[in-house]
Amino acid sequence: MNYSKFSGLVACKMAMLLAFMFAACSDDPSVSPLAQDGGYTEEQGVYALTGQIGNIYPKLLKVVDSTKVKADSLEYEGSVFAAKGTVVTVYELDSLTFDTTGRSFVDTVDNDEGRFEFEDLALNSPYVLIETLDSCYYEDCEERGVFYGNHDRRIDSTRGYEYSLTLSAIVDLRQVKKINVSTLTSMKIPLLREFIAEGKSFEEANRMAERKILEDFGIYDDLGAFETMNQDSSELPYVNELARLDDWDLGMDFLATDVVLYFASPKAFSNQEAVVEQFYLNSMKMMQYKTNYLAKKDGLGRCDESRENVVGEVKVGTYGRKHASVVCRSGNWTVGFKTMEHTNGTMVDNRDGKTYKTVTYNWADGPQTWMAENLDYADTTSLSADSALKANLQGSVSCYRSRYDDESCSVYGLAYQWRAAMNVNYDDVRTYTIDSLGDTTYVEKKCVDMLLDDREYPLSDDRRACDTLYFPKDHMGSLPYAKYWTWNYTDYVALFNQNAYKGVCPDGWRMPTFNDWKTLLKNMTEAYETYGFEYAGTIVLYDEAATGFGLKNTVAAKLNGSGRVRVTGAGFYNNVLVADIPMYVFEIFDRFHWGESLDIKMGDLRYPLDVYEDYLDHPENRGRGPDLPFLWNDPYAPYMMGAVRCIKN
Repeated sequence: MNYSKFSGLVACKMAMLLAFMFAACSDDPSVSPLAQDGGYTEEQGVYALTGQIGNIYPKLLKVVDSTKVKADSLEYEGSVFAAKGTVVTVYELDSLTFDTTGRSFVDTVDNDEGRFEFEDLALNSPYVLIETLDSCYYEDCEERGVFYGNHDRRIDSTRGYEYSLTLSAIVDLRQVKKINVSTLTSMKIPLLREFIAEGKSFEEANRMAERKILEDFGIYDDLGAFETMNQDSSELPYVNELARLDDWDLGMDFLATDVVLYFASPKAFSNQEAVVEQFYLNSMKMMQYKTNYLAKKDGLGRCDESRENVVGEVKVGTYGRKHASVVCRSGNWTVGFKTMEHTNGTMVDNRDGKTYKTVTYNWADGPQTWMAENLDYADTTSLSADSALKANLQGSVSCYRSRYDDESCSVYGLAYQWRAAMNVNYDDVRTYTIDSLGDTTYVEKKCVDMLLDDREYPLSDDRRACDTLYFPKDHMGSLPYAKYWTWNYTDYVALFNQNAYKGVCPDGWRMPTFNDWKTLLKNMTEAYETYGFEYAGTIVLYDEAATGFGLKNTVAAKLNGSGRVRVTGAGFYNNVLVADIPMYVFEIFDRFHWGESLDIKMGDLRYPLDVYEDYLDHPENRGRGPDLPFLWNDPYAPYMMGAVRCIKN
């Protein structure tokens, strides 16, 4: 440790040493440190100070090694600390004016964690300014670019991006012995000085400055002193993350990642390693802070008990070009919609004892009770199972979204072939096309078997031969001709029984029809149009708190070899089976990403309902190309798969 500007003084006079035994010498020997401007007469003493320089970002994931053992808790993902060689200076402040007195102490960071230590600060005032000089930062030992707001970026050809930051803090050394100097403590200084100039005490000014900064971020709780951000229990790193994000980053993160996780099933994370679940929980916490911040920025005010279930909009996406619906729930603004009237319940499938959530709606055109989870029944061994159904389920079910996650059955339920879900025998399905000469081509069983075996690419040569037969190319050898395929579904589902087709559903429940879904979505849309959310009928199904339906987007989360959580396979689309239209898949919000379809307040069917009605009114439209809704021009239609949401009889 060195004193700065020692001014060539070899020693101070003995009388002065006796007057303030451990105090450092003034830069100006002609001025007595005891009486400058009438200041720092409050307390003299020797203080110790240790700390850390740098921004600690949200601990979304503890760093782990290849054996998945938690490393030093001080190593936080994404944290950026002052590099070795960074100069840390402590300036004494006048206890009345809070101006620097000219006395300072210097240390240099000699480690990779931005740590510094002053063992004996001889001061005439307990108030000090801590500041870094010429400090360069590297993100997470990977030297990746990070935008901090006000910063200077320099490029080093051997080390990547360097960022020069000045981080600072003002503290009372009688109260603070260990400190984290960060963006938040730096933000506090101008406000602190302003409130002190207004006559507030240091303690009151400190509290007022922190409260003002938090409220600017839409936070109304006391999160503790900003200088304690590196404590394990602190939630201040989340606020520090908000301070780091500019509007573009905030909006894009929110749109591309945060909402994907928010509407995912918690089971997708709780079924993994503990660190993956913690990543999810902390991500949800960060999402909550971001949502409150966006609500504050867009003038929605504070969410409190008096505003429960009030809705509003926040700007998200690139430069705020899109909007998201938010609702006041339990003291926080939350992505979602106004809670509509519904009744939650449960039911037990007596065939295997599994319990499912249910939801009941009392629509004006009649009540509906739906399963609020995808069916997960595949009992092919129990003597109590229907023998025909047992046979039809064998080889005809898989985990829903299994190509993303082999363990997804417990998260999303099962995916069923239409013919299996409807309990139609394999050999009874006939899929065919009639060409212009009147010749009929039937889909061969061997090709169907290969379809089921070749769900993952690459396809086998035999399967390619089948596809060449069923999807002939045009004269340019590229696009397939539109063969019009049909199949004998009307042999099983007719008008007289379409509302009573049990299929794979439990006793007392049945396969839903197109009209069941139409009733649900029509009423949802009408309900949310009254809140200003046009065409909200599908997207609101993802907000379980609002509608109780419990639709989930698909997402897979895994711990990779570097000890980080990787989220893949996210998508807002759900294929659900219906009983009474040839194309059995009824896709809900068929978008791989929110993207331009979003305006999270918006959402609609992939095609308008009246197009479905047009199809039903004109059966000759069967198989007529991709412009019609979900009419897969596909010979394998009865064997492709979707989820089942049973409806109560």
